[in-house]
Amino acid sequence: MKYVIAAAAVLAATSASAADLGMGLTAGGEAVAEYNVDAENMLVTLEPTIGYTIAPVDVDLTASSLINIYNDEFVFGDVKPTIDFEARKELWNGLDIYGGVSYDLDVEARGDMTVGVSFNF
Repeated sequence: MKYVIAAAAVLAATSASAADLGMGLTAGGEAVAEYNVDAENMLVTLEPTIGYTIAPVDVDLTASSLINIYNDEFVFGDVKPTIDFEARKELWNGLDIYGGVSYDLDVEARGDMTVGVSFNF
């Protein structure tokens, strides 16, 4: 329980919004502390994100990685992370096209390449 309280305090001090670094660059991320009551499992993750917007065509490029910090024990650095890359373009209000790929630093291999269309309503 003391880990849940400490993790909640750390998350309360973090910001969920991306910082504008200028020249189309943004940096941000998400920190999550979660306790599964049924499984009695504590998980703390950090997902830093960096982005770049290609202004003339409004394509958003992002790179992010989900990093496990704590999983019932301190696990930071035990496994190298996977980096996710994505390019996204809004076609109409709520309609996006995107493409993405990941690279696993632990096994030094590219993941599946995906392309798609999403509609948000």
